[in-house]
This record gives sequence, structure tokens and C-alpha cells, in this order.
Amino acid sequence: MIAPGTKASLKVFHDGKFKDVPVTIVEFEADKTAAADVVDTETASRSLLGLKVSDLTDAQKAELRVKGGVKVDAADGPAARAGLREGDVLLKANNVEITGAKQFAALVAKFDRSKPINVLARRGDQATFVLIKPAAAPTPPASSK
Repeated sequence: MIAPGTKASLKVFHDGKFKDVPVTIVEFEADKTAAADVVDTETASRSLLGLKVSDLTDAQKAELRVKGGVKVDAADGPAARAGLREGDVLLKANNVEITGAKQFAALVAKFDRSKPINVLARRGDQATFVLIKPAAAPTPPASSK
């Protein structure tokens, strides 16, 4: 909880001795590997709900005081009609806690496309339940004889 740019000293144990090591606190950018995982898993949630999501970083979880959830990177179609937008944080889907993007995509893939999905969404300090009516499954083309 030290501000970036602050100089500090760390006491480390190395080669059988304690040493004071001067450091400057810096802020790391969000982990890029989370976005790579989303590419593999977002198809179901994107096509069914119109959502593109990514994992929350540890810093975001700490700031929001949550253990899990996913951040909405884009919302269109059913999700946008339900009122979700970029930056929202999804915490539960059909009363199941969301732990990450892969788990969320797996949940969505199992949902009944004919029923609305109940999502607990957080925007700022407010959390609310939102019902998303999934996009209809594509119908196969009729065969002609």
C-alpha cells in the first residue's frame, strides 16, 4: 500500500547475511497473459450474451475488495440491452460465483439458451442483479429436396 515513486529499503537474507537493499516502488501494468486466456474462452459468452470479459488483476480485486469476478471489456447485443457496459465487474451468474474468465465462459456454455441469465454486476460502489436474455441459437438452414 505504498505509492509508486516512493523510495524504500528492503532487508534481505543472502549468502548467510542480512543486507539492506534500496528500492523504488513502481506500478506494474496489468498482466497481459489474462487477455491471452480470454481469446480461447470468450466465444460462448460473446455469442450468447454479447460480452467480452477478462480476469481482474490482484490489484483490482484488492481495490474492489472482492475475491473473484471478471471485468467487462465490451458489451453489445443482449448484454448491452440489459444495461451492462465496459468497466462493469461481474461477480455471479445464476447464483454461481465467478472466479475468472475461463470459468465464466464454461458457465455460460452450460446455460439454457431459452432462459434469462441472472448476473450480479458491480459498477463503482453499486451492485445490482441484471437479467440477460441470451441470443437465440442459430437455426440450421432448411434443406430442400
